[in-house]
Amino acid sequence: MRIMPPNESTFKNQMTDYQTLGMIVGAVMIVAALLYVLDRRAKTQPVDYTDLGKIVAGSGVLTGGVLYSLGTDTIVEAAETVTSAAQDMFVGKPEF
Repeated sequence: MRIMPPNESTFKNQMTDYQTLGMIVGAVMIVAALLYVLDRRAKTQPVDYTDLGKIVAGSGVLTGGVLYSLGTDTIVEAAETVTSAAQDMFVGKPEF
């Protein structure tokens, strides 16, 4: 039995999928941090960095778990659909 090396294009596609998932998790973590800071500022209370770290880490773990359970193919297809729609919205020709 001969073991074939992985195809280079398959490896690149897999890395692109992981990069997409990482960007989604990072975006969720940033949004969670911003919402916490805005909430504390609205209440004129100081930002507790321990709580901020817990919220950011928790949101990252939760998002990573959800993305893992859904699978990379589903998430990447959804991200590509949203990306193409956003690009069409901002770059496309206006129609009246």
